[in-house]
Amino acid sequence: MTSLMPGAGLLPIPTPTPLTALGVSLGNFGAIPAAALDPNITALGEIPQPPIMGNVDPSKIDEIRRTVYVGNLNSQTTTADQLLEFFKQVGEVKFVRMAGDETQPTRFAFVEFADQTSVPRALAFNGVMFGDRPLKINHSNNAIVKPPEMTPQAAAKELEEVMKRVREAQSFISAAIEPGWLHSTSICNDFLGCF
Repeated sequence: MTSLMPGAGLLPIPTPTPLTALGVSLGNFGAIPAAALDPNITALGEIPQPPIMGNVDPSKIDEIRRTVYVGNLNSQTTTADQLLEFFKQVGEVKFVRMAGDETQPTRFAFVEFADQTSVPRALAFNGVMFGDRPLKINHSNNAIVKPPEMTPQAAAKELEEVMKRVREAQSFISAAIEPGWLHSTSICNDFLGCF
């Protein structure tokens, strides 16, 4: 399942050029030949991984290895949805996170794939025009910070709190429309209960 993180751009840009229009064949199993990435590399399995920087939680190493940094994005026209669609061409995308200051001319993003084999294919798009700017794609040095997952109990509690506020709002609206109605009538509903 794909998730988008908040912070998308404001205006749409032209749809990214499909791989086939760029003259890049995905070949068998969707893999770009290693020679297309770097003539000195003969197989995808030989693509070196950059060293992990600093004190990294060992549980995050796989996420970092599946994530690319995408820079030089137009702040006003690039959205997370557009990046998701663009990078779906090279592999299953799990997360996209826009980052950087929206008031600056350029921003950056992180794209996390479902598996590491998509990363070399994504790196092959370094320098490809995306809208009005060439993409700058590199290995990521960190994993995408994701929102914490809710337990079923926490979700139920949050839903209960939201429904309480809805009932309170309905009471205030009813009282404003018919001031005497609220005290003389009880409303029961299978979804909201009684108030």
